[in-house]
Order: sequence, then structure tokens, then C-alpha cells
Amino acid sequence: MRQMKVIFLLVFLGMFATGQALAGDLYFGVKTGSMIVDSSAVKTDPTNVGVLIGYELGVVLGDLALEGELTTTTSDGEFKGGSKFDLDTIAAYLAFRSAGPLYFKAKGGFLQVDGDGGSDTGVSYGIGVGLGIGIAQVELEYTQTAVDPDLAFVSVGVQF
Repeated sequence: MRQMKVIFLLVFLGMFATGQALAGDLYFGVKTGSMIVDSSAVKTDPTNVGVLIGYELGVVLGDLALEGELTTTTSDGEFKGGSKFDLDTIAAYLAFRSAGPLYFKAKGGFLQVDGDGGSDTGVSYGIGVGLGIGIAQVELEYTQTAVDPDLAFVSVGVQF
């Protein structure tokens, strides 16, 4: 997890250092949702809460952005045997949002999952829909991990 955090931090510090040369806007958000674990051994899926930071690069027919996301478990998952587990994530994505107040979102990038059983890093991708309300956007997303094909994150979030 430490290596992914360092990479994440360096990428975003680099963006801020060259911010005058890039056209775009910085945004922040929060999200919550269920980490869906597709396993017969799991009784209850964990619930995660996270923060998001993004930087819009701009595109003619929508918005292209770099996003960083960090989530942590707030409600542990439970195996059928009674033991509990949690799943924390850190990710970096390239995201596209279509134009308009009601929009479509697609994202792809890299994700690191840390749990009681260890840590894995790999590709992750997601789709979603959003609605712009004033200065805020509300998004409903489904994110799938290639790190573990049996793991997905269904979330709702707000960004400013």
C-alpha cells in the first residue's frame, strides 16, 4: 500500500506543479458504497467510504479527467464462519464524462486492494451515471477490478 500511496502522491503533486500549463479544474468528492465480494464463503459484504480528488483536462464533447480515490471500510464484511474482514482501496483513474447535466461516466486505471489476506494491485475500470445539480455532481458508479474478478464496488458519491 505504501508504494501505491507514494505513486499517487507524486502524480498529483506533479499535476499541481504544472497546473498553470494545464487547462482544467480541480474537484473533490466523497463516496460510499458496498464492496461486492462474489464468493459463497461471504455472508455480508463490507461497506466503504472514500474521498476523491480529480483534475479536469477538458475535451470538446465532454470532460476528460485524472482522478485519485481512496476508500476504507466503515462496516466490516463477514464470512459465513463468523470471522470479519475489511477491504481498503487506493486508485488512480483516467475518467471521461459526457456533456450535459445528465451524463455518462467511464473510467479505467490502476487499483490497489488491501485486506486481511494481503494486498493486490492491478487494472480497474468502471461505468456510471451522474447528474449535475448546481455546483455539485451526484454519481452512481459500478467499478470492477481485474485484481480480483470476484470484487466490485457499487457506490454513490458527490463531488464539488
